[in-house]
Amino acid sequence: MNKIILLGGSNMDFIATSCEKLILKTSNIGSISVSSGGVMRNVCQNLATLNNKCIFFTAVGNDEFGHIIINELNKLNVESYYPESKFPTSKYVAINDFDHDMINAICDNRVIDDLNIEFIKKHLDKFNESEYIFLDSNLNEKFIHDLYELFPNKKICFEAISRAKVRKFLDLLDKSYLIKCNIYEAYEIAGSDNLSKDGLLDRFLELGIKNAVISRGSDSILYLENGGKGEIKIEKVSDFINTTGCGDALFSGIIDKLNENKSLKEGIEFGIKLSNLTLQDEKACSEKIKIYSK
Repeated sequence: MNKIILLGGSNMDFIATSCEKLILKTSNIGSISVSSGGVMRNVCQNLATLNNKCIFFTAVGNDEFGHIIINELNKLNVESYYPESKFPTSKYVAINDFDHDMINAICDNRVIDDLNIEFIKKHLDKFNESEYIFLDSNLNEKFIHDLYELFPNKKICFEAISRAKVRKFLDLLDKSYLIKCNIYEAYEIAGSDNLSKDGLLDRFLELGIKNAVISRGSDSILYLENGGKGEIKIEKVSDFINTTGCGDALFSGIIDKLNENKSLKEGIEFGIKLSNLTLQDEKACSEKIKIYSK
């Protein structure tokens, strides 16, 4: 089994949850948790918890939060590489309503711009250990394009994260092996919010996308696998505690199975299991997924 190469953001998560129905523009009584986060860092932790060997390129500041993040990854036997930076480690603040559903969030990730192609060229030997490269769209747009140019023969897969951030990939869609996004990010890619399920998948195919995963909250997941359409129904979880990290868990399951040369469908099904466990945990990465470790 190959090592898994991941590039993306790391940050400290500050998750605030209101005790009662959230009232805007005033102070609300609630609880606040602090833990390491970041889309690709979360994915990396999940994969390492499943006993995968991960090589992670990220960016952190030379501060307490950066040291915490890297020390935690070291304990998971993750190979972490990051450039020196004058910026602080990224911070992510999410506000949850009393039902644990996220209302809004802000992320300060200026440090990610220090991760550039010259830094990657110093570690090219690490990229010989896998046919895949997994990215998140927190990365600098120029850096993303440089990666595609540097590794034209790798299977590059990316996580969209948001409507704004997925725009960085719009001229790289046909060069991407796999796109993982939610329904709103899929609409952004397609250029329309008024498409049926089949219409959306057809539009993806027109754009040259052969493999894609489109999550739709508690609704079914749509996907393309080698150009073929598919849909997987999911059971709604009613007793969830926190939604932060659930999309990362889904992507983690997909990556885990792709690295085992399993089908994309099998990866999605496994990712749903990891996501459901994450929904029932206060943190963005659930230790409960250890039950599926190899």
